[in-house]
Amino acid sequence: MTTGEIAIEENLYQFIRKYAGEPLKMELLAFWGRHPNAKFSKFAMYHVEDYREVFCRALEDMAEAGLVDAHVYNGTPLYSLTTNEEKRRLVMKLATLGWDQQQLVLRLIEQHLPY
Repeated sequence: MTTGEIAIEENLYQFIRKYAGEPLKMELLAFWGRHPNAKFSKFAMYHVEDYREVFCRALEDMAEAGLVDAHVYNGTPLYSLTTNEEKRRLVMKLATLGWDQQQLVLRLIEQHLPY
């Protein structure tokens, strides 16, 4: 796809549209794409208390969609990028997009523009 200054594959655009169509989810998936083998508690990933509820809901949505896996270690839930290879590959491709490219994709999605 080439729109303005962005060129991404159709399957990546559709993936973002389905799973990361809002800024927080885009940011979280880019985070997982940059740290594909790490496990983090949700408390380690969010820093602003005001966004706790929104963050937790987004993380739960991603777990339900099979984008992140939940693990429990010493009673603490930890999250990591899914082991599903197709989803991992797309999340890691998403992470290669620059912030400006991510914002352009989000605007396209927000404006309901066809790919």
